[in-house]
Amino acid sequence: MNSITHLSSTATSNTALAAALSALGIPLAEKPFVRVVGDGIRGERVVWFFEPQSADGIYQTKTLIEAWNDDAWHLAHPEHPFAYIKAALMNREALVTKIKQDVPLACISRRGKFAFLPLNASPKTEELLLRYL
Repeated sequence: MNSITHLSSTATSNTALAAALSALGIPLAEKPFVRVVGDGIRGERVVWFFEPQSADGIYQTKTLIEAWNDDAWHLAHPEHPFAYIKAALMNREALVTKIKQDVPLACISRRGKFAFLPLNASPKTEELLLRYL
């Protein structure tokens, strides 16, 4: 395998996948990443490069990269550490998305009393709550 083929088969622009590979002990390549701009790319993209296998030789980078988006692989290997790592990262992403969709609460305190008011509360609701403080 030449070095170009190796780099392309063990590279990813998915940072969650890169984190999962690292968690399994797959070392980054000597040149761990490049930042790519332009050429039809909106903004910037980072491409991560990894060695072909984990330091202990147990995990093969190319195999795991292919498994990342393969639901059949995850169903066939539900107890594999990589499946758990992906589940944790996807759960984190879903939780962060949920937080971003929520309306924050303002904490208001007066005379030793506390109230929480949604930032999108109507003026009438805000007035009513402040009256009780």
